[in-house]
Amino acid sequence: MNTYTEITGLSAAERSPADSARPNISVMWRNDDVIVIRLAFRAGQTMPDHRAGKPILVLGQAGRIDFTVADSHIILEPGSAVHVDAKVIHSLHADTDAVATLMVLESSRSS
Repeated sequence: MNTYTEITGLSAAERSPADSARPNISVMWRNDDVIVIRLAFRAGQTMPDHRAGKPILVLGQAGRIDFTVADSHIILEPGSAVHVDAKVIHSLHADTDAVATLMVLESSRSS
């Protein structure tokens, strides 16, 4: 039984076609505790207001993303991250070509 899993390619820039308004979204790995997703944006692409059913953690991997949550603008760049509780409205806008890693977390709180 493996006690670890290596996940590679998280900062790879496999972006969507130039005429697409949405980023390229790729599930990189999943288990019962977390889903790891790569979001690859072209400059100007947006994920408009939405909410996740589970808590999320979003890490900047490359470029610059304006992450809006609760009337706050958080700049995601390499070395930065934001955690958002379940069902909280948020949006993302790529100021430059950018890549982020989204982790959808299984909540440890009882429902």
